[in-house]
Amino acid sequence: MEIQRKRCLALLLFLITAATPVRADQDNVRCLRSIGVQPLQRLQFALRSDSDSSAYVLYQGRRAPIPLKLLKVTELRRDEGGRPSEFETQWIEATPPESAGRYVYTNEGSSIDDFQYIRTDGSIVRFVDDADVLDVGRCSWAPP
Repeated sequence: MEIQRKRCLALLLFLITAATPVRADQDNVRCLRSIGVQPLQRLQFALRSDSDSSAYVLYQGRRAPIPLKLLKVTELRRDEGGRPSEFETQWIEATPPESAGRYVYTNEGSSIDDFQYIRTDGSIVRFVDDADVLDVGRCSWAPP
């Protein structure tokens, strides 16, 4: 009887934990700002901590994040001697195909070297790291 009660309690705790939503500050969040385009665009890019293949972007001034699906990861360069390798990672918007843009970035370890959004018409918006606005797992943008 005691073993059965412990099993039920363990199952209940697992179900409660599994149903608890992941908070944004548990995700790997980056704040980025556009370069070379007007008006300035800012976005929050977050890798979901509960999945290796899902992420989202949230643009400044928008309420709803855009869900992303991992398209592919390519190792560009492997460094010897303990330095991190360089990777290119591509994400596609999890929206209807005709409106799905791609986000492509290269990174070496935690450093993002290049981040760009490629629209369906082929135009590209480049972004750079905006770490000064990262605040406890989210981007806190100043009003325009």
